[in-house]
Amino acid sequence: MSDQQQVRGPRDMPEQRQRVASLLLKLSPLMFVLCYVLAVVQGAKWQQSLLIAVVGTLMCLGAAGVYKLRGSKSADDLVWLNILLRLFVR
Repeated sequence: MSDQQQVRGPRDMPEQRQRVASLLLKLSPLMFVLCYVLAVVQGAKWQQSLLIAVVGTLMCLGAAGVYKLRGSKSADDLVWLNILLRLFVR
């Protein structure tokens, strides 16, 4: 158990968390543009493309917020999110 804590410890430094969250926030406008362009290129209507771009950007901002709040423990949250999404798909 202490080995796992040692591995997680260095990754969970506040400065590193701040840099990653800041990078995700700065990349969110680029995420919006790329999602929109890719949806348009694939033949989606502009309303659908806009929805895809907004959802993609919100996911990017959500990832930044979760990582800033929970640090390296946020990877465990992805497992639960995956389980939850699989329940809705069925």
